[in-house]
Order: sequence, then C-alpha cells, then structure tokens
Amino acid sequence: MLSSPPETKEVTTTTGTAGSGYRTLVGVLVVLALTAGILVLTCVVIWYNGPAGPDSAWLQWFIDHRSPGLTTTAKAVSIAGDTTSVAIYSTLACVLLAWRRYWERAVLVAVTALGAGLLVFFGKLLVARDRPPVIDHLVTETNYSYPSGHALGSTVVVGILVAVALPVLRHRITRVLTVVVAVVFVVAVGLSRLYLGVHWPTDILAGWLIGLCWLSICLTARPAVAVEVRKRLAARRSTPDESTESR
Repeated sequence: MLSSPPETKEVTTTTGTAGSGYRTLVGVLVVLALTAGILVLTCVVIWYNGPAGPDSAWLQWFIDHRSPGLTTTAKAVSIAGDTTSVAIYSTLACVLLAWRRYWERAVLVAVTALGAGLLVFFGKLLVARDRPPVIDHLVTETNYSYPSGHALGSTVVVGILVAVALPVLRHRITRVLTVVVAVVFVVAVGLSRLYLGVHWPTDILAGWLIGLCWLSICLTARPAVAVEVRKRLAARRSTPDESTESR
C-alpha cells in the first residue's frame, strides 16, 4: 500500500511525457508537410513569373461578381485584416497577458506576430511578384504580391490568439464557436483581397500555408521553450539565496 503513490506518479509522468512526445511528432510532421507545399507553390509561382495556372480565371470570377454592397464589405474586412489591425490585436493581447502576469503567453504572442511580419517582408522581396493589373484594383497597393500579407498575418495572429484563449474558455461550445469565427475571419480576409483585385489566388494560398507553418512551428516549440525559460528563471532566482546562505 505504501508503494502505490510513487507508482501512480510514475505512470502519470510517463503518460504525460508520451503524450507530449506524440504532440511534438505530429507538430513536426505538420510543419514538414506545410513546408513542402510552400516550396512547391513558390517554385511554380517563380517558374510562371506571372499568373500561375488558374490564377487569372479565379481572379476574374471575383471581379465579375462585384457589387456595391460586396465592395463595401470587402474593404471593411480587408482593413480588419491588414498589417496595422493585426499589429493592434497582438499588441493589445500582449499588454493584457502581461498585466495578468501570463508572461510566457505574452512572449509567445509577441514572437509569433513579429515572425509573421518578417516572413511577409522577406517573402515579398524574395519572390518579387507583380500584382494583378492595376485597372482591376479597388484599393491602392504598391508593394509586391507574393505572399499575401493580409492572409499570412491574419492566419498567424488570429491563430495564436485563439491558441492562447482556448485553455481559458470553460465551455466546449464557446471554444468551438471561437475556432469557427477565427477560421471564417481568416478565410474572409483572404477572399476580400481577391475581390479587391490586388492579389492572385496563389498569393492568398501561400499566405495561408506560410502562416499555418509558422504558427505550427511556434506552437510545437512552445512547451520546450517554456520549460527552458522556467529553468533559467528558477536558476537566477536561486542564485542570491545561495550566496546569502554561504555568507
């Protein structure tokens, strides 16, 4: 009877470690699959050096179905998912998390959001793809087209905010609705950019894939990084105590 508690603890620890290892493996496989898709898509885009495959036909479909009401909606959704907006979302989240002393989550949101911005910046410079003809634009854009910054940024920032919020939400229906609303928003942002005529469909697809890949990397690495951070903080806090005891 006296040996039961240690055995239970050992089984629990082993199960937790196995579960963590399984999640890490799944995360790595997801990242590898997304990376492969991104590389293939990017090579195709560079090879065509313009509209790739059905790009023109799909874009034309959105242009042909324009209406005053949809145009107003698309512009509003596009603004809600632009660089300034997602930067505001992530900044407010970091401030709130820091205020509640959720330091690890605040750092996670900040690093993930900043990484997304760098991926957009260097991705556009690397591929240097021109946007669709200006005559089809309903808003003004001056930088390169691939990948879509709106699609990538909204995917990463909304995704990481949902990942941070889900553990706090108590009811299952609330968690499900949160995920559904997030997915609808991210998809709507991407489609709004097609409707406005400022991106090729493959730009949007690349933004989603790259965003999901970076988000997966951050979430997969999160447990290991969190453990390391806690160890270092604990070591720093224990150093003054040890020196005091020696005196």
